Amino acid sequence: MTRWFRRADAGSDGWFEAGDDSVVVRQASFDEPHGTASVAASRDELAWVHEQFGTLGAGLYTARYGALLNDSVEDDAGPVTEAVTRPIAEPVTEAEFEQAWRRARHGRNTSPPGPGGPLPQGTRLTGTVGELPWGPGRTGLFVDLGLPIHCFVDLTGLPLDPGDWPAVGTVTEFEVTTVHFNFESGGDPQIRLQPTATPPPGRPWPRPGRP
Repeated sequence: MTRWFRRADAGSDGWFEAGDDSVVVRQASFDEPHGTASVAASRDELAWVHEQFGTLGAGLYTARYGALLNDSVEDDAGPVTEAVTRPIAEPVTEAEFEQAWRRARHGRNTSPPGPGGPLPQGTRLTGTVGELPWGPGRTGLFVDLGLPIHCFVDLTGLPLDPGDWPAVGTVTEFEVTTVHFNFESGGDPQIRLQPTATPPPGRPWPRPGRP
């Protein structure tokens, strides 16, 4: 039987969905009541991402949605140290949990991923332009980084003139801007990139390590 709990104090506000063993299957946590979302993670989602995309996918998921509590909710209400105890997890309704889950999910989806993880924001990588599926000047392009995850550059990170967009096969440097998951449409993660430098109009794209 699925149950829902809340554990809140002045510095944190955690909402938990758990099974019969009280092990957390979904968690929505905030820095404080009505504060910034710190966790909006699902154990099933994390398992699926790890199966499909390995440790890289699992690391990206955790950076985006935070780390789930690994202990049971009830057992974890015990002492942390001799002087500090966690507040007891109190039952809540499914509707109350879902409201907190939606708020936490929106918060994590619209904020930068955490500073840790395998590809934090600003990571610089060399890649090859692999596909312009909508043609130059429209939507964006895909980049091959040699990873099992799609990497995409939005048109806002590219030159205004479509004639200055890099051609398929162009090798240049990119940096990570964010990582996006869309579980409403399959869940495949997408690494969002932008070029670290764009050439003057009519000039070739700079290759990493070359003047």
